[in-house]
Amino acid sequence: MTALAVALALLAAGPPPATGEPAAAPPAAPLAWQTVVPGAWRATLKTEEGQPIELLRFDLEHFRAAVVVGKGQPPQPRTAQELRQNRGAVAAVNGGFFDGRVVPLGLRIADGEQRFPLRPKADWGVLVLAGRRARIVHTRDYPALPLDREQGQAPPDQPDKAQERIDGAIQVGPRLLVDGAPTRLRPQLARRTAVALDQHGRELTLVVVPEPADANEVAERLAAAGFADAMLLDGGPSTQASVELGDAHLEIAGGYPVPDLLAVFPRSAHRKVNTPAPGPASATKTTPRNP
Repeated sequence: MTALAVALALLAAGPPPATGEPAAAPPAAPLAWQTVVPGAWRATLKTEEGQPIELLRFDLEHFRAAVVVGKGQPPQPRTAQELRQNRGAVAAVNGGFFDGRVVPLGLRIADGEQRFPLRPKADWGVLVLAGRRARIVHTRDYPALPLDREQGQAPPDQPDKAQERIDGAIQVGPRLLVDGAPTRLRPQLARRTAVALDQHGRELTLVVVPEPADANEVAERLAAAGFADAMLLDGGPSTQASVELGDAHLEIAGGYPVPDLLAVFPRSAHRKVNTPAPGPASATKTTPRNP
């Protein structure tokens, strides 16, 4: 190609996006999802170097996603495998950043209770879980609009509105996708853990890259696969996953236990409401990883 042709091509392409801004999303590519059980699917993407990107997708009508924080202060750390086995989860991955005292950095809401406060100036995202919906927002946009409404006591100034509840939240980052477009991140190789959502927040996907990969490439692969929003969790030695569901068995060990995790639990298919119960019958980490 001649120098003139190169110059014309660059002019036609326009200026590159600024760092941290969403880039143009690549065209969607078909992804071969395998049904694990009703409401859960598994797939594997590949990086250019051939590293696997493991995906576990869950319909939030069938499964419940939850942020789980260890007991105590600082929280008692656990591995993803320990959490899955002890709490009856079908899948678990590591959560967010923490300091050298193993204290989580950023917002953590578990079982509707705020365990750690928001870091308002952090250029991170927040995964918000409410009922059968999920959303990823930037720190500056939190609190997000409620995603699901639970019956409860109405606010005094709004007697016609039921109480709206956020069940879980985790602040970490950076975000990988915003409205389907990859963000521009600093190139860096590391093991990766992430969470991705569909456009309506009705399906949540756990993303695990057990071998070092660039976050920009992971973002591009997720965008091409059709995800709308995605956010990195802690990475490097923190990256770990434990899955036991149908024919899906996955154990990716991390370098150490972590104080909080993102877990997926089955919903009770035939749960009865207001039914009376039957009567009795006769390591030390000094800085955040990959912030």
